[in-house]
Order: sequence, then C-alpha cells, then structure tokens
Amino acid sequence: MPMDGLSLYSAMNELNKRLAGGKIDKIQQTDKEELLLMVRSLGQTYRLLINASAADNRVQLTELKKQAPSEAPMFCMLLRKRIAGGKIVRFEQERLDRVLKISIETYNDLGDLSVFALYCELMGKHSNIILVNEKGVIVDAIKHVGLGMSSVRFVMPGLEYSAPPAQDKQDPSKASADDFSMAMCMVGMSIAKALSNAFFGLSPAVAAQLAARYTDKTECTQLSEAEREELAERLAAFYADMAHGKEKASAVLNALGETEAVYPFAISGSGIKLYDSIGEALDSLYINSDRREWAKRHGASARKVLQNNIERCEKKLALYADALNSEEQMEKCRLYGELLTANLHSLKSGTDTAAVDNYYADPVERIAIPLDRQLTPGENAQRYYKKYQKLKAARDMAIVQREQTLSELNYLEGQLDNLTKCTAENELSELIEELKDQGYIKRDKGGKKKMKLAASKPMHFVSSTGADIYVGKNNRQNDELTLRFASPNDIWMHAKNIPGSHVIVKGASEQDTATMTEAALLAAYYSRARGSENVAVDYTPRKYVKKPAGAKPGMVIYTTNKTAYVTPSEEAVAGLKER
Repeated sequence: MPMDGLSLYSAMNELNKRLAGGKIDKIQQTDKEELLLMVRSLGQTYRLLINASAADNRVQLTELKKQAPSEAPMFCMLLRKRIAGGKIVRFEQERLDRVLKISIETYNDLGDLSVFALYCELMGKHSNIILVNEKGVIVDAIKHVGLGMSSVRFVMPGLEYSAPPAQDKQDPSKASADDFSMAMCMVGMSIAKALSNAFFGLSPAVAAQLAARYTDKTECTQLSEAEREELAERLAAFYADMAHGKEKASAVLNALGETEAVYPFAISGSGIKLYDSIGEALDSLYINSDRREWAKRHGASARKVLQNNIERCEKKLALYADALNSEEQMEKCRLYGELLTANLHSLKSGTDTAAVDNYYADPVERIAIPLDRQLTPGENAQRYYKKYQKLKAARDMAIVQREQTLSELNYLEGQLDNLTKCTAENELSELIEELKDQGYIKRDKGGKKKMKLAASKPMHFVSSTGADIYVGKNNRQNDELTLRFASPNDIWMHAKNIPGSHVIVKGASEQDTATMTEAALLAAYYSRARGSENVAVDYTPRKYVKKPAGAKPGMVIYTTNKTAYVTPSEEAVAGLKER
C-alpha cells in the first residue's frame, strides 16, 4: 500500500515531534530499496524506516526488527560516511506532496559544519531516496535515473537536485473553507474525485474515506449549498487538527483480523482498529507482508531448486505406481508360462494362440494364450517367464524406491515450508547451506568468501499462563531445539504426518490446557496445514523423541504420543506474545 501525501503529513508531524534534534547512530540498508536509521532522541533509540519500492513506499517510525545484509551496499556505505553521527534538524513536506525532506546537520569533506538533505520521494515506481549536499548537488541516490530512463528529470551524482514535477493542486493544510467549498462545486463528479483533483495528498480512496467521515453523500450535486459549506468547514478544521497531531490512525481489518489498509485519521465502522501513531498502524499492515515479500524475493533461487526436485520426485512416484499396479499383468505372465510348459507335448509351432485348460481356475476353464508364431511353444513359455521376472523385479524395486522417494519428497516439502518462514539473511543462508550439504545445490568453487553470519534463533512465545514456547523456523533450529535445548520432560509438538516446525513447551505440564492449546496452534500454524481446519497435532514428552541414525536434518521419530485437534488462524497466533 503506497503512502499518500496525507499519511506522509501525519508521519512527518510524528517524526518532528520525536526525532527533531536527534542523532543518527546507525544506518542500515535492509533491502535493495529500503533504509533503516537508528536515531537517538529524547533519551531513547527510534527506528526510522524509509522505503522507496514501487508498491510499499513509505516513511515511518517502526518497531519491527529487520536484519541488514552481511555486506552493506554502496549507497548505505556512503550514507554512513556522510550523515552517520549527524543531527536531524527537521522534517519538511511541501504542499502535502509525497516528498519528505530530512535536514541533517553534519560535517562536509572540509570539516565544516553543513546541512545535508535526504529527500524521500514516494512516487510509486519513481520512488527514490536522494542525498543532497549543502550546495544542492546530488551526492548519490538509492536509484539512479539517467539518459533513456527519463526525459523529464535525471537523478545522478554531481547533478543539481530538482524536485519532481508538481501537479496543479492546492496545499490543503493552507486551504480555507472557501477553497474546499469551491472544489466541491464540480458538477457530475464525486466528492472524493473533486477533492483528490483539487488538493495534494488525497488519493481517491483516502478522499472517499475522509468525505464519508463527515457526510453520507457521495456526489457533489447531492450536496445543498449549506451542506457543502458545512463539509468545507469540517475539512478545514480537520487539517488544523492534523497539524496539531490530534488525529488517530485507523487500520482496516479483514475477516482474519489482518490489517489490509491504513488511514491517517479515525474512521468508524466494524473491523476498524485505532492507533495513536501512524507508525504503529503501518507496522500492523507490514508485519506479515514484509516477511513474505522478503522471502519471496531473496528465496527465489532456493524455491526453484526445491520445486524442481519436488516435481522430479512426483514423476518418479508416478512411475513406481505403474510398476506396483502391474501385479495383475505379472501374474498373468506367470500363469501363461506355467500352462504352456505343462502342455508342451500337445502344442504345435507356427500358431498365433494356444488353447489350453487353466487348471488353476475352479471350475477348470479353457483359455487362449497369445503366442509369437516365430517361436516354439517352449520359447514362448520362456518369454512369458522372463516377462514375469522383469515385472516382479520392477515391482520389488519400486516398493523400496517408493519409500525412499516419499521420504525425500517429505523432506523437500518441509524445506519449501521452511522457506516461507525465512525472514532474515542468516535463516535463509542456513537453509541454502543445508541444501548444499544434501547435494541439491552445487557449492561454488573458489570465489569471494562470504562473511559468516550469526546463527539464527527460533521464535519464542510466552503463553497466557506464562510458559515459554519455542518454534523452529528451519531444520537446524528444529534439531537444536529438540535434540539439545529441550529437557527430557519438556513437551514436544509437531503437526501430524505433514512438514512443519518442531515446537517445545518449556516447564509446563499437559494439565496446563491453555498453554497446550496455544502451543498446538503454533505447531499447526507453522506447518503446511496452516490454512486447514481441525489440524492434528501430535505431542509427547521430549524423552520419547529420537533421531534415527543417518536421518536428514529435522527428521525424528517419536512414541507414546497423544493428538490434539486445532484450527490455526493468523488472528489467534497474532494474539500470542512473542519475545
């Protein structure tokens, strides 16, 4: 959900209140088009997120934790050199357009105190983050726009910074009630479109919500003069309240309790949750989508490897099924061989069929056995015996190979499920390293040695009764949790017969029904049965869980288990406290 000018205005007021005068302690480029600035202000450290992607561009304070790559990109390195340690002077937004200017007091190359500007342009696919020096010259940008990319405006180091072309609209924060009234005089136009066309910062969707807050009319022509003037007065007062930070932010929730839209003002209706801070509201929107998008982009190559190997296993299973289903034909070949051998004395060569009694049938029946007329009856019998042996050998091999392939398929599907849980570079790195160990991905020979990342950690929840619940996100974490971290009497859980996370409940008994239910919900949710109902979850004390010799990572066997049935949901899991 791209950020509109009004939401940016709300964020700017919040940022000025909390970060103006603060010191930039740390700078990370958490993604290709995203920055995270740690700012020390008012005795605490804030996270300032700046995203310049086409779909999710925004500027906000965030509580979400993001992991930076092991090697910082060039733009991040330059920002650290130029503005790390600098003091944020102020945040500015002209005309409520989608450009935020962050003025930062720092030292230039000559050691003189200067004011640099970090421009955050939230313009859809043209979004950008641009560092400009005290002379108005571009130092660098997270996206370069050169010849062939734009005929209107270039963004390259060394060029003078110029603002994006402005639309012919008014600044609503400086508009009077008469300005709003005049904008709504448009005949044959909806109120939302009239406001969006006349003022900066109002997308049609936001304008529609804002108008609906004060009137149930949707068309300009539906408003009487008195109603239009009253609505205009309310809109002017709304922007005055926004300037003083009196508005709450609204999150629109779907049927699962997930945030699907955010507005920088309070709206009424069912499925609405209000937040004191627009940053908190945006966090509720991006807490899950950010993780999914990160895994989708960064795990694309691993996903392709897994899907290709899953497809290979499925093709092999189809072949094995054919071999296992050939028993009827196999037994027919054996029968024909035996009957031909028993009747060799009465059969003649050079015929297409042999009519013999099937003495295995009750009662005995006369059957016709197809023959190859180029062969003798004895050779035809041997041909049927050989075909029988071939089919039998294929079936016996298929029985063994099928079990091995099913085990491999289960492993691969588990890894594909683990991939969806990767939200940080070290988690993805561990998964890819395991695929290399298992021979699914070839190791690079030579090349640059990558920096070793810190080991990833499992998710840690606290139940409603205060018990600790740990959830593995990949096979390394699952093995670590189950085989080394858990005590013998801790409760171990796993979704029954499907790939999923190992769940460990520390220091709680099976009589703690609230904790057991919550842990089972986590086991079901972090499995391939996430969207199913009445998911079976097995649980047993950890001492009854063993890892067979030679088993793949994450694979265990268990005994003396019981089974619980739960229906996982995003809302239920979101209600659990994560540490």
